[in-house]
Amino acid sequence: MSLAAPNYAFAAPFQNPPASPIRSLMPYALQPGNISVAGGYPAQELFDVEGLNAAAEQVAGRLGSCLQYSNIDGQASLRHALAALTAERGLICDPDTELAVTGGSQQALALVSRVMLQPGDHVIIESPAFPNSVQALRYTGATVHTVPSGPDGVDIDALDEMAARIRPKMVCVVASFSNPCGATISRERRLRLLELAVKYQFLIVEDDPYGELRFAGESVPPIAALAEGEARQWAVYLSTMSKTMAPSLRIGWLVAPAEVRRRCVGAKAADDMASSAWIQEIVAQYLADGRYTKHVPRIRAAYGARCDAMAQSLRASLADRIVFSQPEGGMFFWARLNGDIDATRLLPYAIEHGVVYVPGKVFYADPEQADLYAMRMSFATMNEAQIAEGMARLGRALEACEANAPVSITLP
Repeated sequence: MSLAAPNYAFAAPFQNPPASPIRSLMPYALQPGNISVAGGYPAQELFDVEGLNAAAEQVAGRLGSCLQYSNIDGQASLRHALAALTAERGLICDPDTELAVTGGSQQALALVSRVMLQPGDHVIIESPAFPNSVQALRYTGATVHTVPSGPDGVDIDALDEMAARIRPKMVCVVASFSNPCGATISRERRLRLLELAVKYQFLIVEDDPYGELRFAGESVPPIAALAEGEARQWAVYLSTMSKTMAPSLRIGWLVAPAEVRRRCVGAKAADDMASSAWIQEIVAQYLADGRYTKHVPRIRAAYGARCDAMAQSLRASLADRIVFSQPEGGMFFWARLNGDIDATRLLPYAIEHGVVYVPGKVFYADPEQADLYAMRMSFATMNEAQIAEGMARLGRALEACEANAPVSITLP
């Protein structure tokens, strides 16, 4: 006897949860022989395994004290170390009242969103944007609006016009080397964004996973670091160790006005009680040993070389059939096919030729705004030779697609 499927009364944001279009490409990305520029992962061979092992061995000597519950806002040792690191980026904060440790910057965004937003509220995010960030905002029940973003980051004039109409509670941006565009918001635009935050009384939430990975151009301070007077009360900064140390550590942090931070810590208590004290102490020890300061320049140089290789290979293999802006840091190229072939139509041909990328349309919260000819490609996980071969394969795939050759790959 079979039972009928129960009619669960799911909460509205979870009634039709979207499948991850990026994760759906993983079987192709992991297929032996394929070259994947689809993922947003850091390069595994660049992890400082030796340094993390050394830090872990030191922490092992006091392991007993690290196996208990942690403070919800994070181990004091790590909070103070992260405050010092944040200060090096130009943002001074109080590690006891303004900074809290989180499970990566994704949890930080989810906590701030839960604290600030509810059904009936309005929030703005740049478009295109990382799908999981959009998801975190939508799960609050708030209405998510988008403003265009391009090579210079979010369109401030469009944001001004929209904020005047809808009066958002929050505006979310990745100001340095955004995912997917690789764009950086200039100092002037960051200052204008702060002016709008004060004018319309909305909270700026800057997610900064990639800011340390600058390998060209001049550094720009975080938005909150530029805030003066009242503007500081409208700026939140999020960051993570996932792209510079290792994703599995799940160590991120938020810097926020004390009242916002206090409520985020309360929300974290309901979420996971606390991040692992053991892992936090390893990260704090790694920072104290000076290994982080030595490690980051190494990965910057490697990613810079890979970024140059992708730019050169795109010009060599696709020439005038693709346009792109070369980023000054981060992990991503945002490229656009300029013929009659769109990125979704090309993808099965690319996979059949042994190269995988992400069609740009998946990064648009509003499908009607999607650029069907755009694609995101990461240069982080492949070496220069693999990147050159991958772009050569992409060129051959485009030729096959233009010739309307038969293709065996069928994508869901």
